[in-house]
Amino acid sequence: VNYAVTGTATGSGTDYTLANGTLTIDAGDTYGIITIANIVNDTLDEPNETVIVTLTSPGNATLCADAAYRVNTYTIVDNDAAPTVDFNATSSNGAESVSSKALTVDLSAASGFDVDVDYAITGTATGSGTDFTLANGTLTIDAGDTSGTITIASIINDALDEANETVIVTLSNPDNATLGDDDVHTYTINDNDATPTLAINDRAITEAAANATFTVTLSAAAGRDVTVNYATSNA
Repeated sequence: VNYAVTGTATGSGTDYTLANGTLTIDAGDTYGIITIANIVNDTLDEPNETVIVTLTSPGNATLCADAAYRVNTYTIVDNDAAPTVDFNATSSNGAESVSSKALTVDLSAASGFDVDVDYAITGTATGSGTDFTLANGTLTIDAGDTSGTITIASIINDALDEANETVIVTLSNPDNATLGDDDVHTYTINDNDATPTLAINDRAITEAAANATFTVTLSAAAGRDVTVNYATSNA
């Protein structure tokens, strides 16, 4: 009797070894055996897979009247745990002049499923194109891959002297994976602008004036409050 092999599992040694063929049951015997050989115990978290063997074209016999008994479905039950997903580092930094930064998210092992993980953006830097561009979203790591990237884009190289600012990315709600320990990454944008200089103007007023106002100016606007002490003396 001929047999054909189909199913969701992959033959030729990938998941198992068995090709289409012909089974001979010797005269006098009442059964024969078709063997699914070399079933591979891989490390992929994946769906259960099937090997379907269908009998056809018997010689010196007829097929069973019940079509269900002409087909055997063998299910290979997966035994692998879902991988963990987290950042490959918990912090990094770059100058304000660096226009973008890709943050790598790793899987502990390749998966047979697409892995999705949500991420949320916080920190002291301002998004929506003010300091950078990146919104809350979902990263997908394709089946078979072991990493993906979340990119902090369009980092603005402004002219403000300001404190270093942070972009904090937090992972949550993974699908087809579990969350690892390193689920938060802090990227620091290092300010590269010089501190502005201060100047005060001279004034000449009449003796009858009640007050004199001096104007203190900065050479450039600053991203933080500027304080300066002052003292008076007689000329």
